Amino acid sequence: MTDNTFFVIWLVSFFLYFVIYTFWIPYRTQVRIEQWLRSEDSDDTLLLSLGVIVKSIREQALHDFEEFMLPRARESLTKFWSGAMGNAVKEIGKTEEGSKLSMLSSMAQDLSGQPWYVQAMATKFLPIIENATKTQGSAKKTLEKGLGIRK
Repeated sequence: MTDNTFFVIWLVSFFLYFVIYTFWIPYRTQVRIEQWLRSEDSDDTLLLSLGVIVKSIREQALHDFEEFMLPRARESLTKFWSGAMGNAVKEIGKTEEGSKLSMLSSMAQDLSGQPWYVQAMATKFLPIIENATKTQGSAKKTLEKGLGIRK
């Protein structure tokens, strides 16, 4: 066998190898996959695999939400309630009744360093305390009576 003959055989075998592995096998694989996808056998398998993919996406989305969004939401709520309590203290101090309610004002100032949920609950209790201080006059009259006996 001469060098030219060897080179031609090598070139033909390389060309066949290249054509078979680069074009023919991928084409046949694609045709078989398409036939399987169009058949009824693939429906159940695809639904199961789609369920796994959707579950994985949901878990990742939940994980991302917990890692990224929840800390930002907590921070925003904390800033909101801190600002709300600070504004409430300022507004209470400006009014005539607010100057009388130093206890209420000092409570609001004390709450400024607390977590947002404590401040949120306090905003519900502050009006109750304010109403209680408005009815203070009737409480004094009861104390003056001294169990029904006038002093």
